[in-house]
Amino acid sequence: MKERFNALEVMEMAKNIEIRGKKFYLKHAEATENRDLRELFKRLAQDEQDHYEKFVALTEELREGKDDADYLYEEDVSAYFNYLVEYSIFPKDDSEESIEALNDVEKALKLAIQAEKDSILFYREMCDYNEGKTIEAVSQLIDEEKEHLRALGKYIQEYGQK
Repeated sequence: MKERFNALEVMEMAKNIEIRGKKFYLKHAEATENRDLRELFKRLAQDEQDHYEKFVALTEELREGKDDADYLYEEDVSAYFNYLVEYSIFPKDDSEESIEALNDVEKALKLAIQAEKDSILFYREMCDYNEGKTIEAVSQLIDEEKEHLRALGKYIQEYGQK
């Protein structure tokens, strides 16, 4: 596996993470009968959409004047990035743990917390090999992902979920 990724590659993976996160939160928002948890998951889904849009804008900015970035959208390269994200952050929609979590608030919260932690670790790793605007965007995103962790933790404290 490749050990270092350039800024555009980081952006492609980050966009995939944010889309998977949005889908995860929306799916679980629809599945829960708990109004407060549904609202939390909807807010987190919107945050993931906002993050995605930031990465799209940054990708466009980074691509300006670079003709050699077209490889990012080749089928094999896209599949590789999807693989890295799919098995490292949010669980697949049809995975056993994701399906079980649709009917279990505690499992949904644990999956969400683990996914947020994993995304923070992933983004921190990406910072080690990049600079400039990429680092600024990813650092800001890390702070926002930490806020997601705090929101999930606060929900657990307030509603007694463990």
